[in-house]
Amino acid sequence: MPLSAAAVGKPHRRADAARNHQRLIDAAAEVFAARGLNATLDDIARHAGVNVATAYRHFANKHELAREFLLQCVEQALAIAERAAAEADPWRGLTLFMEQSLELMSSNRALVDVLTRAYGAEHHAEFFQRISAPLEALLGRGQAAGLIRTDVGATDLAPIMEMLNAVASLGLPGLRDRYVALILAGLRPSPDPLPGQPPTEELVRQVTLAPKPRPCGPGPA
Repeated sequence: MPLSAAAVGKPHRRADAARNHQRLIDAAAEVFAARGLNATLDDIARHAGVNVATAYRHFANKHELAREFLLQCVEQALAIAERAAAEADPWRGLTLFMEQSLELMSSNRALVDVLTRAYGAEHHAEFFQRISAPLEALLGRGQAAGLIRTDVGATDLAPIMEMLNAVASLGLPGLRDRYVALILAGLRPSPDPLPGQPPTEELVRQVTLAPKPRPCGPGPA
């Protein structure tokens, strides 16, 4: 029995709606990065090539859209940690975690910096709870195998990634890879213990959400 025109049209409309939804999220990444949170949902709709009325059918306001983007970033970061933890070789898993996390941070640097400080506090507790399990498993396997120093904790990785992201933001050729290699070398077992203890999750949240000082002097355009 042939489908009616209405039945045939429904999957197409759902696909269009899904594309428009993601198009708005992708446009928000570019518009917020360029203009900050002063940008409006109308601005984002125009940048996405989507009718303004369509934008308001998907999101009540720009804040709802910003939170949706941040949640996607969180899911992508979690997927990276889980893939790294699933690697048979824990050292390769740790290396992939650093490289892929840095790529994610670098690709959305300006926007994530804005959004994590404007909207991130409400998501960070859940994020750290979810991401800590695969990272602890990864580090535990690496430490048991004698590949990773035993005085490093999963909460050490967030400040490390912040530091590497700061280096990557300079845009100088080869510098990011140099410091990724330097950090990885420092995570190898050593007879010399590290001072102090891994930071608590609360301290990591404070560091992540704290306003970042602007660099002095001229920087890259």
